Amino acid sequence: MALTDKVSDLRGRWDRLSDRERTMVSGLGLGFLVILILIIGFSISGSLSDLEDANNDMRTALRDIADHRDSFQKAKAKTAQLEVRIGHVPVQLQGYLEQAAKDSGVEIAETVERQPAPIGKKYVERAIDLRLRKVGIDSLTKFLRRIETGPNLVAVTALNVRTRDDKHEEMEVEMTVSTYEHATEKQGAKKKEKG
Repeated sequence: MALTDKVSDLRGRWDRLSDRERTMVSGLGLGFLVILILIIGFSISGSLSDLEDANNDMRTALRDIADHRDSFQKAKAKTAQLEVRIGHVPVQLQGYLEQAAKDSGVEIAETVERQPAPIGKKYVERAIDLRLRKVGIDSLTKFLRRIETGPNLVAVTALNVRTRDDKHEEMEVEMTVSTYEHATEKQGAKKKEKG
């Protein structure tokens, strides 16, 4: 009943308005309705535009993934290959270098073993600094090739070559040779204690 009373009250008020007042109230109502429709329209349009931008970004990301899939697969294969070369048995670097020197006709003048250093959370680097004296370019090339082409991951990480003052065909060489191994839980615990 209250609703019908309110409707009849409004109808009574409407009837009491003059034609000019009715036109103004109708125009005001129409203007309010137009503004409401415009606000809703802009809101929907903005939402659709945001969805379209998000879809375009996803299409671009999917296209980039498809375009770079081959390079990702190659990098993944290379990582797996390095993982196999690292292996689970650590390389005895000193013996490895002595055998490489013997095979290539090079004499190692001195070596200094560095402390093992963690590389990230999964690996440990073991390195040896060594010095070669009176070595020829061919012997040095064989030595470097022998170091880096073995079954294990061993790499020359620093190399300094100087020609000798008295004999230009012979060189003095300082280098750092590194190998990598999987970090054990003990090594990871030591790193946490220090940090």
